[in-house]
Amino acid sequence: RYSPRMSSRNRCRVVAGWCAAGLAARDVVVDASSLGGVERPDEPRDRTAVVDSMGSEALADTETDEATRHYQTLVSLMLSSQTKDTVTAETMARLRAHGLTVENVLATPDDAFHDLIRKVGFHNNKLKYIKETTRRIRDEHAGRVPDTVEGLCALPGVGPKMALIVLRVNTGVCAGIAVDTHVHRVCNQLGWTGPKATKTPEQTRAAIEAWIPRDLWPEVNLVIVGLGQEVQTERAKLLRKALTACSDPVAALELLRTLGVDPAKEARKLLQLSSKNGRDDEADDDGGGDDPAEFLRELPPHLAEAVGFAQDSAKTSSS
Repeated sequence: RYSPRMSSRNRCRVVAGWCAAGLAARDVVVDASSLGGVERPDEPRDRTAVVDSMGSEALADTETDEATRHYQTLVSLMLSSQTKDTVTAETMARLRAHGLTVENVLATPDDAFHDLIRKVGFHNNKLKYIKETTRRIRDEHAGRVPDTVEGLCALPGVGPKMALIVLRVNTGVCAGIAVDTHVHRVCNQLGWTGPKATKTPEQTRAAIEAWIPRDLWPEVNLVIVGLGQEVQTERAKLLRKALTACSDPVAALELLRTLGVDPAKEARKLLQLSSKNGRDDEADDDGGGDDPAEFLRELPPHLAEAVGFAQDSAKTSSS
């Protein structure tokens, strides 16, 4: 756990320990012996959270020209605020089919454009922000999205989090850690923000940037957002990954508890589903076989004890 009196060496070990134990299945494996250096394994990373396929970073047309692609990335971020990734992805698909370019957006009547984005949160405000931002990009930036945090934040409806993500996606420059509600919540739960909880995302950003090694900054947002999403909606998948894909399953279970997940409760749910239905298609989509609880029944005794369920009763429920 973070302490303001930690040496930089131990701070790196905090990051290393948590990432290696609990986040290895999501992304990078951090080697504590290298003081926070990042090892990127040859095998594919886990990219199965909603944000990975439907997050704003994945929604621009990769086949279009650079200026249009950068503009689409900005629009997707503006749409994503207070909106589920699935809704943002659906809206971006409609906009791209309509023609998501600076010229076409400005030529589209407000009523028609509003109809295209009506499902996102705060769509009335976003209509105004996107239209005015697009006008400024055409008139003040020669049709190109600004390539500095200051220039991006000067656009209507664009804040620091959006600016940092747009800058990293469009230019490859990581000027800071983008902190949304998931990152804000998870970092406070982990104690990464210091002895006192931070109250705003910008406070959280200042706190974690002060000690997380800079070479990890580009990874933090996507990894933690995906983890936060899975904590909220895919706890069974997280339990499976903690027990079967992480380098230290016991520490990974402790991480889940810190984030508000009860491994024993999730295990009981899986066992009940397995016993009642024989199989569960939704759990199977999370990486399991025909029996969603099979991995629980095959756990060695010390891991079953760490989860907190009786393995004998688990085996009995399968018979």
